[in-house]
Amino acid sequence: MKLPYFSPDDNFHLNLGLTVIVIQLLAQSSKGTLKLNNDRLHIYTYLIKNPVKLNLVLSALRKTNTSISRQESYSITSISPNVDPLFDRGNLKAILTTLVAENLVDVVYKKKEGFFYNLSDLGWEKVKGLEGEYFLEIRLLCEALKSTLSTSTSSLNQALNQVIRKEFIPDGK
Repeated sequence: MKLPYFSPDDNFHLNLGLTVIVIQLLAQSSKGTLKLNNDRLHIYTYLIKNPVKLNLVLSALRKTNTSISRQESYSITSISPNVDPLFDRGNLKAILTTLVAENLVDVVYKKKEGFFYNLSDLGWEKVKGLEGEYFLEIRLLCEALKSTLSTSTSSLNQALNQVIRKEFIPDGK
């Protein structure tokens, strides 16, 4: 007999909600510069689903850590994280295709930098309806990631690689 277990990582609709919140809060710098391209969006969604890794990446970038629950600190995911999502772009592509098709996300193409994402007016209206503890947690984690908007995507990638390879050891540990 299988026990019912609901994994937000596998639920397409929750991932749509997660992605629109990431786009809402991290698409632009405080000066209005578009920041959220495919690479950055992929990294941010991975880090939000892995808050322990998020804090390690923030530490590697010398940014302020965020508060995470004990459940997340001592979960199986924190002990043995799944890095497969970092190499699977298909899920993010399906989510972005759906969001664009539903006119929730606007896409801007910059010749040298690729595609950047921002919420449409309809997207802003819809994201207001995302309530509950899960979405509140996503918003808090996105707030912590705002400090990385001034960091280059390559530096963000480098910090994540360092953390995944366990080459980064936070101060005092």
